[in-house]
Amino acid sequence: MKSLISSERLNFIIAVCAILISGASFYATYLQANSAEQQVKAMTWPLIEFTHGNYNVETREKNLTLSLRNAGVGPAIVKSVAFVYQDERHGSLQDFLEACCIDTFREYIEEVKGNQFDADVWTLTTSPTSGIILPVDGELEFLSLVNHPSNNSLWHTINKERWNLQLDVCYCSLLENCYITGKPGQVEEVEACGMP
Repeated sequence: MKSLISSERLNFIIAVCAILISGASFYATYLQANSAEQQVKAMTWPLIEFTHGNYNVETREKNLTLSLRNAGVGPAIVKSVAFVYQDERHGSLQDFLEACCIDTFREYIEEVKGNQFDADVWTLTTSPTSGIILPVDGELEFLSLVNHPSNNSLWHTINKERWNLQLDVCYCSLLENCYITGKPGQVEEVEACGMP
């Protein structure tokens, strides 16, 4: 009795099946590795938020603050911050203060110069916003201004204009995945962070 399938044809079918099984195995491995990478990425994802306020409950003082907070699940390396005020981008807090409050800011600076030894006058404190690492649940208060007669005009001006301020923050995770956040709830993944 003659065989319905020749040995050459049988070898060809077996070889095709082996290739298909290898391909399926490779694809399953790829999906598993991709899933593991996404899981690690999700477990180290930082989320930077810009927050501001005008009252300290603990000290019961009118304390104007501008802050960055990491609400994510991994540390954030803040690479650059752009201060967007009235549709114009400013590269530093100083530039923003000059754009929003130049008259009252200059008035305050003159008051400080005239009273260098009066500690109550030195109520404006600032911190750099770029090149820092924010841990999970960490917060950087980069402007603090306790209301005082020497800065009353500046305090009220910033208190009003802080609502018109948006921060475009570019930051990276420890795995070097980088993001830009601007308006609340808007996060965009980017290749890398440039200058503001």
